[in-house]
Amino acid sequence: MREPTRPRYGVKVRLNLGCPAADGVRLSTDVYLPDGRGPWPCVLIRTPYNNNDPVKKVPLAREFASNGYAVAIQDVRGRYDSEGEWEPFFNEAADGHAAQAWLAEQEFCNGKIALYGRSYEGFCVWMGAFGHHPAVKAIIPVVALPDPVINVPWWNGSVCWSMITWALLVHGRTNQDVGQFNWESVYNFRPLNRLDEHLGFSSAAWQEWMKHPLKDEYWQRACYMHRMPELDLPALHITGWYDDDGASTYNNFPNARRLAKSGAEQYVLIGPWPHATNTKTVVQGVDFGPQEVIDINGFILDWLDKQIGGRPESWGDRPRARIFLMGSNDWHDFDDWPPPGTQEVAYYLNSSGRANSLFGDGLLAREMTSGSAFDEYTYDPQHPTPYLYDAGTLQVGGPFDARPVQRRDDVVCYTTEPLSEDLVICGRVFAELWVSSTAADTEFCAMLCDVHENGLARQLCDGNVRLALRNSLEKREPVPPGEVVQVHIDLWATGIRILKGHRLRLQVASAAVPKFAAHTNTLEPPGSAVETVTATNRVYHDRAHASRLLLPVVA
Repeated sequence: MREPTRPRYGVKVRLNLGCPAADGVRLSTDVYLPDGRGPWPCVLIRTPYNNNDPVKKVPLAREFASNGYAVAIQDVRGRYDSEGEWEPFFNEAADGHAAQAWLAEQEFCNGKIALYGRSYEGFCVWMGAFGHHPAVKAIIPVVALPDPVINVPWWNGSVCWSMITWALLVHGRTNQDVGQFNWESVYNFRPLNRLDEHLGFSSAAWQEWMKHPLKDEYWQRACYMHRMPELDLPALHITGWYDDDGASTYNNFPNARRLAKSGAEQYVLIGPWPHATNTKTVVQGVDFGPQEVIDINGFILDWLDKQIGGRPESWGDRPRARIFLMGSNDWHDFDDWPPPGTQEVAYYLNSSGRANSLFGDGLLAREMTSGSAFDEYTYDPQHPTPYLYDAGTLQVGGPFDARPVQRRDDVVCYTTEPLSEDLVICGRVFAELWVSSTAADTEFCAMLCDVHENGLARQLCDGNVRLALRNSLEKREPVPPGEVVQVHIDLWATGIRILKGHRLRLQVASAAVPKFAAHTNTLEPPGSAVETVTATNRVYHDRAHASRLLLPVVA
């Protein structure tokens, strides 16, 4: 139990204060103040989800204010009580800097500001962190969006399907009801650029997104991850193993540690959570135990005390990484993440050419033992390989039992022998595959699973690559049909103790609907493509084409 180290206050509220943007647009800002003698260190949250949200915003602001922090929650441009036109992604840097300058001038601010926010708000944090006001001293990006070309709305060149749900949710000034639609009925709708119209609304944002499937000048305005060498702020990065925006933390924390001016002041917290951070995760019987949910606000307040609160003793000498290991279902403190001493270990794909489905002969082993040069399967975009998903939500993925998908012949599976001892993996996971296709273009999707002794196959992490975008998201490099090339698939990350007797399984397919909209197997732009082609796709694993899984193994 965390011991209180700070005074407690009553809370005063100032609603709907007008913060001027650079162009004069009024940004509505609610402020929660400790009822005491200021000025105070401040926390700035910028949100498209209603700064007066009685469930998520008001209780948080009141808790932080009662612990001695002034909390300013601002509606972003064009949402709820703020003026201007809502255009996702592209106003958050300029408006964020204006909000920082305004807040620093308020009489209740003591000249120290931390930027805080989760999901899209976390993206606002990152956009405001570069070129920040001098008063900004720290940032807390929680499950923040990464660059918009590697997750949402474009996931390495494929449409992140749930973004049509989000585009509808944030359409207009207030949130819309997304629960009224039968989302499964439109998974195969084409063309994607008319999906908003099909659902009964017109989204200028969706239309623009569909015009720009590559990392072009349009999207580069909203990309920030390449700027880690400029970062001069302490940061507390927070995510979960099943968070569908986790790529930001998995990339930003280690890159900031290695490259940022403030590399020594980077901290990370990773739990077993979905995008709904620090919530009980029970999916098809998976329960990560009583330690899963923590006093996360207390954890954040202790870190704020160290950075801007003038009470470093609250944080003490805690290590920089607090990590939950699934499998053993316990928390561990490390000096860094991935944990020091972690080694990248290769597991090679093998088979006799019959790795289709979990009933095939695909083997995952530390050495190559293949009796065949390749496995092949047929991918039909009209009947794409599914991805287990809760339709109509904004959460993609979780510890589902993948066997219903792995029973299909358009999936090839490679499974280890039962482990002779526990195996701890904690860090980034990649698949390096040699592949070919009969189509002009296609997609390859890979997933890692923990296979229990009873056969249950729990999803851990997964990723995708479009064949023509295998080298760069900025330009297409089509592969002639039948030519064998190597693709590098980022499966993001996981942290788990794989128990003795369990097995690891890598599955490979060419679709994951509805996580990604189905690739049409053509070179037509994904947003306007209608016609589809059936492809025969191959995964090679001979000595000249050693396909392998790369795992972060902790000694």
